[in-house]
Amino acid sequence: MAEQPLDLFQMDSKRKLAMKSGVTVASLLVPEHRESRGEDLVPSDLIAPWYRAVTDMPQSKRSVLLEVGGALAPLFHAGITDLDLDEDITSLGLQVLALVVCKAGEDSASQMLRELKRIERNLPNATTVVVLNYYAGDPIEAIRYVDGDTRKAFLGATKRYPVIKMPRVRPRSMAIFERLQALPSTVVSWHVDNYAEAIRRTGRPRDEAKILVKDIAEWSGIMQDEIVRILPFLSGARDG
Repeated sequence: MAEQPLDLFQMDSKRKLAMKSGVTVASLLVPEHRESRGEDLVPSDLIAPWYRAVTDMPQSKRSVLLEVGGALAPLFHAGITDLDLDEDITSLGLQVLALVVCKAGEDSASQMLRELKRIERNLPNATTVVVLNYYAGDPIEAIRYVDGDTRKAFLGATKRYPVIKMPRVRPRSMAIFERLQALPSTVVSWHVDNYAEAIRRTGRPRDEAKILVKDIAEWSGIMQDEIVRILPFLSGARDG
């Protein structure tokens, strides 16, 4: 969706979305809110800019993306409950997608299950997708070593919801990529000048810069195929 009309919001202190997208990302954690509203500040005040953009989508013809950090999910859900976003999904005909990301490990699996329960309760009319991030290993393989209740609930969720698998990139390439302020599509384009831009932007020798471009090309290609498989309406955005 990088070339499509898109508004980006972030409820996460890490700010990776802004770094990766290379475009303006509106933060919903602006300290001035508390300074101006004091004790009157409520969760719906924080998410109001995003909420207005979402509910205006039928008129604006724009898409809206919000990244919510795991620790801030309760604050987000308090806000959408105050505003009853689920009612808007049906009354305004909004297409809302909730993507819940899970890495390998019991803590991440438990966090995913908590978030799915919140979405089922607060956004039952949204489309929920589980994203399995293989960065730290295979989440499904790792769940074999987790206690029975969590394992059963996790496996049940991967059968109940559509699943996108986010493949692992070799560690060296991922370490370089995470320091770059560039979209995957930008990194992939660096092959056209015989990798000169890749060498310049990364400050790495030709072999490492070239492997980076090829690794990100393979990774992003798989991701695009996975996403379009689950969300076919995006195939037009990719082709366009």
